[in-house]
Amino acid sequence: MPGAEYYRKQAQLCAQLALISSGNLVISRYNTLALEHLAKAAELDAGTGATTPAMCRPRIERRDVDRD
Repeated sequence: MPGAEYYRKQAQLCAQLALISSGNLVISRYNTLALEHLAKAAELDAGTGATTPAMCRPRIERRDVDRD
């Protein structure tokens, strides 16, 4: 299993990809991935195998396209 440093590097790569991307959905997804990787790195640093606390999870916005 990869260590915390691996997840930090992955987060950095995702953040850099978000900066050079042009589509809003792509930027949002890369930012979400970066936050998920940082949360996983923090989890590994803490030495727990538990799931990531809710406050560390990225918030995913969903738009209701079919709202009346």
